[in-house]
Amino acid sequence: MSIRMSRYVAITSGVGAGTTVNQRALIGRLFTTNPLVPPQTVLEFTDLASVGAYFGTTAEEYLRASLYFGWVSKSIKKAKKISFYRWMQTAATPQIFGSTSVAPSLAQLTALTAATLTISLDGVANNATAINLSGAANLAAVATIIQTAIRASGGANWSAATCTFNATLNEFVIGSGSGTALSVAAGTLASYIGMDAPNKPILSNGGAAESLTTCMTNSANLSTNFGSFLFLPALSVAQQTELAIWNNAQNIMYQQMVRCMTTEAAAYNAALANYSGVCLTLYSAALTTEYPEMVPMIQTAATDYNAINGTSNYMFQQFPLTPLVTTDTDANTYDALSVNYMGQTQTAGQYLSFYQRGKMLGPSTAPLDMHTYANEMWFKDAMQSSFMTLMLSMPKVSVNKAGRSLLIAQAMSVIAQALNNGTISPNKPLTQTQQSYITTVTGDETAYRQVGGIGYWLDVQFQQFTTPSNTTEWQAVYTCIYAKDDVVRAVSGTHILI
Repeated sequence: MSIRMSRYVAITSGVGAGTTVNQRALIGRLFTTNPLVPPQTVLEFTDLASVGAYFGTTAEEYLRASLYFGWVSKSIKKAKKISFYRWMQTAATPQIFGSTSVAPSLAQLTALTAATLTISLDGVANNATAINLSGAANLAAVATIIQTAIRASGGANWSAATCTFNATLNEFVIGSGSGTALSVAAGTLASYIGMDAPNKPILSNGGAAESLTTCMTNSANLSTNFGSFLFLPALSVAQQTELAIWNNAQNIMYQQMVRCMTTEAAAYNAALANYSGVCLTLYSAALTTEYPEMVPMIQTAATDYNAINGTSNYMFQQFPLTPLVTTDTDANTYDALSVNYMGQTQTAGQYLSFYQRGKMLGPSTAPLDMHTYANEMWFKDAMQSSFMTLMLSMPKVSVNKAGRSLLIAQAMSVIAQALNNGTISPNKPLTQTQQSYITTVTGDETAYRQVGGIGYWLDVQFQQFTTPSNTTEWQAVYTCIYAKDDVVRAVSGTHILI
């Protein structure tokens, strides 16, 4: 035995600065009314096969994901993840979707002559017994027999219950017809139809109809891990305007994908022109399985901000989509309305189709180039994550020179990445108006030289503010002025022959 060494020298071990705050992945989020997506749930998939296994390979969700995951950028990058969220366009009652990992067997089911099935609706169990499936000629007939048994055993609350067999997904679906929440089925029949707990069926609760604003708010509250969004159901101009109002209030956080036909272009431009973040794209109702409005979403999701010069121009991007604009007259019309489109040109008989012109709607104070808007989405989020990581990792950030140095160093780590990936563009010519504006904002007569030369100007100051509880606190206020990356959309030359 001996006296503990810690009486004299006590050492506590731990990892310092171990807390990191995740950055958003600027993936696409598709809003669907498909009941396979449980309400108040964000579903994320990392490959097309998983989307197909969940929704089926004929579903619109799968067809859109096929374009989304199938595109490879010029930098040999592709989208790595897609998400789905359910819009409760109308009120709905709960459903259970049998696991697709179970292949229902008619022979096994018809061998059951006294099966049992228990399903709970809002905590109250419905115990169906003596279910005889021996006379079923097919799986649809099995579903009808189960439906009859559920209605008979459940009383008034189950009088509108349904049971169907989805041949496309090879699964049974039970709906209560009332209530809010169903729980996993039990009994001797449950495992045969993929509705027992081990097989993990999909439980899709019911709920009241919700507005588009409520839907977007709830979705973002659950997860901000997306950079662009679109709705699968056809929406009116008024509905897209409601979404644009919500999105505009988020201040360059998401891109809103909006499709419009030729006859709608002027109306959409008039309604949405003053809302930032709107990507308006021409489509044809005749091309039902082509989704040109997804092009900016795919481009954003495929951008690798960790790569050297990882950003890119949203124009001149080629997709396997039918060109809808093939004349200068039409191109001039849609360009004036800030409506993007798949356009076609030709040289020496070779036809070239690509997305044009990569422009967005919004006021003059908002980024109107898609790539600039996307870059700023990334830059803001990277700064936010960086500062939050600092405050969670450090014991304190003092209101003094040392604290200011910490904050500047943290911001510089993000600025270095922005210079590396092309978000910030050094050695950029500035107009006299831009130079004067920078001088006015900064109060520094040489600031514009820094912005034009190294690409940015950064300052951090401390300010006091009053909280809602009427106490005084300090905050660090930083200003970053940077030269955005402008891109070439046309080349004009002069040939002088001597």
